Amino acid sequence: MVKDFLHDEKELLKLASSGNEKAFTYLFHAHKNKLFGYLFRLTNSQEITEDIIQEIFLKLWKDKSELINIAQFDAYLFRMAKNQAINAFKTIARQTLLYAEYFENQTFEVNSTDNLIQFNETQRMLAQIIESLPPQQKLVYQLSREQHLKHEEIAQMLNLSPNTVKNHIIQAINTIKQKLNYQAAMCLFYMFWIIQKK
Repeated sequence: MVKDFLHDEKELLKLASSGNEKAFTYLFHAHKNKLFGYLFRLTNSQEITEDIIQEIFLKLWKDKSELINIAQFDAYLFRMAKNQAINAFKTIARQTLLYAEYFENQTFEVNSTDNLIQFNETQRMLAQIIESLPPQQKLVYQLSREQHLKHEEIAQMLNLSPNTVKNHIIQAINTIKQKLNYQAAMCLFYMFWIIQKK
């Protein structure tokens, strides 16, 4: 029965709204590539793009009874995609700022599984920032924060004074905080740019 309506989107929406999974699957496959291209240009992240698409279609299925009332499904989908992208940027910015605060307070927790993807994205940014630090500063930071060595142990290992080790760590943390805050600001700027862009 669904095959008879493959070229009639209104009929597919009608069938999907009554709980027809095959009709809904056809709608998904008909639109997922266009959505992927649009969202990837916005997020520049395959992982975030795929998650947004999944979230969109989960919401559509959850509220499937409303599908029959959608006049222009394409426009509706892209509006949803834009809103979901904005929400993703908000969350990334929030998590990035929280991570920056970690270096002030030395405490950080992922608040919920919903934020895990954004947390992982922030960790990826953090790894890039650490990689860009001057070699000795990077090594001292990694020994301190990743290997959990004390300042005195690092100083002895690298033949440095404890004060030099401390300064390296302070400089590394300041650089990381500044760059993370910059990333968060750029996320917010990009979010507002999307809002303004038609």
